[in-house]
Amino acid sequence: MKKLNKIFALLLLFVSLVLQAQESAPKQKNWSFNGYVKYMQTISFTDINKAWQTDNLIHNRLNFNWYITPDLQFNAQMRNRIYYGEMVSGFPQYPQIVSKQNGYFDLSIMVFEEKSVFMFSELDRLFFDYNYQNFQITVGRQRINWGQTMVWNPNDLFNSYSFFDFDYEEKPGSDAIRLQFYPSYSSKIELAASIDADEKWTMAALYRFNKWNYDIQFMGGYYKETDYVLGAGFSGSLFKGGLRGELSYFHPVKNFADTSASLVMTLGYDYTFKNSLMLQFEALYNAYGKKSGDFNMAEFYFLQLSPQNLSLTRYSFMGQATYPITPLFNGTVSAMYNPNDHSIYFGPSVSYSLKENLELSVYTQYFSSSAESGGEGAFVYWRLKWSF
Repeated sequence: MKKLNKIFALLLLFVSLVLQAQESAPKQKNWSFNGYVKYMQTISFTDINKAWQTDNLIHNRLNFNWYITPDLQFNAQMRNRIYYGEMVSGFPQYPQIVSKQNGYFDLSIMVFEEKSVFMFSELDRLFFDYNYQNFQITVGRQRINWGQTMVWNPNDLFNSYSFFDFDYEEKPGSDAIRLQFYPSYSSKIELAASIDADEKWTMAALYRFNKWNYDIQFMGGYYKETDYVLGAGFSGSLFKGGLRGELSYFHPVKNFADTSASLVMTLGYDYTFKNSLMLQFEALYNAYGKKSGDFNMAEFYFLQLSPQNLSLTRYSFMGQATYPITPLFNGTVSAMYNPNDHSIYFGPSVSYSLKENLELSVYTQYFSSSAESGGEGAFVYWRLKWSF
């Protein structure tokens, strides 16, 4: 009964909000509703000549915006996912990994779960946003993006995400209160506080401004009640390309005088040629990473990210090339290398626009490690996406 009540509550929320927005609309529509439906099949194997595993995902997203007044907006976004196949039946922990919630409020429901199939729904955005002159306040489940670099973000205290999770374009949100003040058109002050599923608070402030044609930011705060953090980031142009960087300095709260701080930093550069070929490079130093040892690739792939564990290793390097082969056909090749354990990642992908709002994509992810238990593995995905 509790499960049914939760399902009805999630569905009722969307229906009632859309109907209420329609009824309150005067002469013109003051709301928007869109989303997409995706089907994706995954083929995984450790050896191409041995057994393959398949996994299937039907993924629906619903986005609702209600512009209550010119200054007040309400936003709700919902994900509905059905997984089925050999991966589900052969990996009993799979539903628990997919359904793990990091927010304080449980806005999710396991609609049903059987041996080879399960359906999981969640609200990953649910917030009010209010603007008054130079002030903006946002309350609820939202995305707070303080990152400047493209792959690893030490400054992103609230919403760390995985580069490998390409199918979650919107990226996760957090249950937070966020206040933004704009002293000028090129500067901003932010105060934000969030609470997670373990009832741990993260509170931080950020100041961003523009100098020498660079966006520069400084931030500091209190991370998950375990560390004090200071950080900085920048993005701008160098030699007609984009130069970006971030660093965060964490110091444990407990035994402050007797413990040492740890540094996480990243530096990236991207350049676009006249023929639209874009090259991108990024390097990461993570003081929390391992210098050596065996690394399990399953652990690497399913790693729960935070600004303190953006990678399992101490150093990581990434390169990527993207090229529009035709206006409708795009190709990307990315690679990653971790010198501490000599593990590598290689990921070519292509996407083709079949027609308006309909896209076909193929992605490949290959991982290799020196670890005896981790070895190597590959994932091949094909995805059909219809947007509405």
